[in-house]
Amino acid sequence: MVVVLPSDISASYQLRPVQGGDDWRARSDGSTLRPVPVPVTHVTPVKRDAVYDHRAQQAAVPVTVHYEDGSICETLLVLTAMQVDLYYMQFDALIEAKDSARRHAR
Repeated sequence: MVVVLPSDISASYQLRPVQGGDDWRARSDGSTLRPVPVPVTHVTPVKRDAVYDHRAQQAAVPVTVHYEDGSICETLLVLTAMQVDLYYMQFDALIEAKDSARRHAR
């Protein structure tokens, strides 16, 4: 967090980590300050086909990344062949749990 802004008596920002710790200074032109990234809230699959590249042994799943400020970004979730197998088993178990819950709800 900013403790002191640049002014006539201070040629730099004085900052303090939010979690506590020692104060530090940054140049008044802001060149040493990095923008704080907006946190991701969740990722959702895009309704397009996933693609498997046999040569790279990777799958690419189109996804949308949702940010805390409401913005979004479309990108690819890249999975190795082992990750594809792992998620296949996990999704199979999820589908079975969903089907089981549906049968018991009747």
